Amino acid sequence: MKEKSKVVLVTGAAHGIGQAITEYLCRKGDIVIATDYDSEGLVKYNSNDKIHTIEMDVTNQDSIQNAVDEVEKLVDGIDCLVNNAGLFVGGPLVEVDFKDIQKLFDVNVLGYLRVTQSFYPLLKTKKGRVVNMSSEVGRIAFPFNGPYSMSKYAIEAFSDSLRREFQFLDMKVVIIQPGAIKTSLPEVTVKNYQKYMENSDFKDEISRVWKVLETERYADPIFVAKKVYEAVHKNKPKLRYKVKNNRQRGFLEYLPASWADFLIKNFI
Repeated sequence: MKEKSKVVLVTGAAHGIGQAITEYLCRKGDIVIATDYDSEGLVKYNSNDKIHTIEMDVTNQDSIQNAVDEVEKLVDGIDCLVNNAGLFVGGPLVEVDFKDIQKLFDVNVLGYLRVTQSFYPLLKTKKGRVVNMSSEVGRIAFPFNGPYSMSKYAIEAFSDSLRREFQFLDMKVVIIQPGAIKTSLPEVTVKNYQKYMENSDFKDEISRVWKVLETERYADPIFVAKKVYEAVHKNKPKLRYKVKNNRQRGFLEYLPASWADFLIKNFI
């Protein structure tokens, strides 16, 4: 039986996981409203009549409201909001520029909240659902990944709270937790760490983390897109979808914190 077409709004749709989600949902028959602050990155969708592109900066309320106004002209409601827009900041917490962390939270956390609040009326008309992109590091924090992990822990709390509120409205919230996925993020991560290789108090430890990143096996973002499709369409989706998570790292989540600290310190 063919799935009923849905209207899905995706943030951060121009590249990486967002692009994979947009293209996969479209292939499966959904109408996708693809948003991104990078308008040039959205041009590739212009020839597809199932994808509507809107320039939107999740850190700018005026930009978001303009997008809401534009969506209201296209549809009478949306079935799903996929909060995916995000960036990466890493490095030792005591050395990372505070402004970089503020920007990270403005996009990765407050961006999700701004967009969800703004599109809530359009979601409510269809008893739609929200799919939030978290990460495996939103459940277990690692050294030199603190800023990014902090933002994803916040998304876990945001999602759990929102889900428990939305259940009173018969609306759903789903969390996606990708592991190592083949996007520009690994390259950005390495560049972040390179800044601290020379003068950091943790330069030796960062060097070891860098070597781990170089040997990491990265999965195709299509695996994430397929789980998002399931989250959009299933009558009873899982609360949380783990996608290509590292089993060894995931095991640490279930250990006493002191044991996890010991293993990370001695085997990083």
